[in-house]
Amino acid sequence: MHDNPFRPGFGISPPMLAGRDALLDEWREVLGLGAWSPFRAALVTGMRGVGKTVLLNALEDEASARDWTVVHGTLHVGLIEVLEHDRLPALLEEQDPEAFSREWTGLTLPQIGGATTQVVPQYPREPRLESMLERLVELAEARGAGVLLSLDEVAAASLDELRLIAIAVQHLQRQDRRIAIVAAGVPASIAAALDADGLTFFRRAQQVRLDTLTLVEARAAIGVPVRERGRTISEAALDLAARASEGYPFLVQSIGARAWEYQPSVTEIVTDAVQHAVQVAHAAMGESVIVPALRGLSGRDRDYLIAMAEDDGPASTIDVAERMGATSGNAGRQRARLLDAGIIVAPERGRVDFAIPRMREHLRAHPHDAQLGLPTAARETFRDGAGANEQPGGERGRPAVG
Repeated sequence: MHDNPFRPGFGISPPMLAGRDALLDEWREVLGLGAWSPFRAALVTGMRGVGKTVLLNALEDEASARDWTVVHGTLHVGLIEVLEHDRLPALLEEQDPEAFSREWTGLTLPQIGGATTQVVPQYPREPRLESMLERLVELAEARGAGVLLSLDEVAAASLDELRLIAIAVQHLQRQDRRIAIVAAGVPASIAAALDADGLTFFRRAQQVRLDTLTLVEARAAIGVPVRERGRTISEAALDLAARASEGYPFLVQSIGARAWEYQPSVTEIVTDAVQHAVQVAHAAMGESVIVPALRGLSGRDRDYLIAMAEDDGPASTIDVAERMGATSGNAGRQRARLLDAGIIVAPERGRVDFAIPRMREHLRAHPHDAQLGLPTAARETFRDGAGANEQPGGERGRPAVG
């Protein structure tokens, strides 16, 4: 029995990070050059599930391998407090030989005993972000390394947190200190960060946009792990799996994992296994990706998506508004919210498209998902309950009147 080499799920690093070799090579150069690298600040963007968190994990691993100190955080309101009161003091206590000192607390007579002392921490849980970062950098530089700040889930609500972190990092970089920062978010959130007051620092940062994998990269992401684990996959099966994934990393891993498990005792993975895997993976895409994405949306936001789903490709914003029975201004508010949430993209002026693969097909097949935002079990319960309350010849929830 061979271990399954695929890792379906968000933020879970697969054994092979396909299509990102050039980015990792650039990052190794950043770590090597340290204070002299022009790419000490980077913004990573891309639609949901395209591999932003996985890339951050890989960058952190590269930094750790070179003895850099990694400070990871998911951006949210309150992150600064977490860094100042917990994460940074803990790192300093681990690394700084002077993190604790002893103070005299008393002196006793020789006949009775000796002196007494107490341990006093040098890094009490007090808010001083910049000074603690500076000390971490000093300790890292002393061993020929640096500090990496890795921030995930940039969002409009957490721009104040990002601004305070950017000010501290910018101050240290101006002193040519060995500190780097990389932040990741969906395109609309990164755009908001670039436009925000006090974040001009990031306008000079390296901007990395993660797209879906090419067909060649998707084939490699499936075929190489299979062969490295001692199995084979037919050319027809490999081509089918790669094309069905649409280059979306979540689907690459999901299809690969299910094809692997279809007949695990058989050496070669064939088209029957992949056909089964595609069917299951596409269904899982709806449950694991699409329905959760819909769940936090308003009813009008979902109406916007249903109107979009009527087109086979990018939809006209004018047509979408008409289908909703809304003015362009009102529909524009839904458009803005969906862009910010990373649910849709604007490939060109006046048109919108789904950012998440297979959302169009899913909404057409399961329109109740957009209306309810519920997982399958809850949808069935809802429908069964509704049916139970309907009396022949009467309205829902009321007995029939004879």
